[in-house]
Amino acid sequence: MTILADQTLLRRENIETAELDGEWLLLNIDTHAITKVNELGGFIWSILPEYPTVAELAEKVRTEYDVEMEVVLDDVQAFVEMLIEAGLLINA
Repeated sequence: MTILADQTLLRRENIETAELDGEWLLLNIDTHAITKVNELGGFIWSILPEYPTVAELAEKVRTEYDVEMEVVLDDVQAFVEMLIEAGLLINA
């Protein structure tokens, strides 16, 4: 599955989150599946409502972590695709 940079994404409503020692746990209430993500993944998850496209997320990560856009865009896209496959995000 390929997500376009300008495609709008939404977090599913049935997801509970917890931050523990720099890692985030994302719990799908319906399936009881837990997805563990690192600090950067948690940052992306937390800003997704304000920056709902891959391009916006990548730009925010680039400025926050001072990294090159080419690297960030690929990483954010791969992370978002993983969240969709895990049932945590949907395409709007």
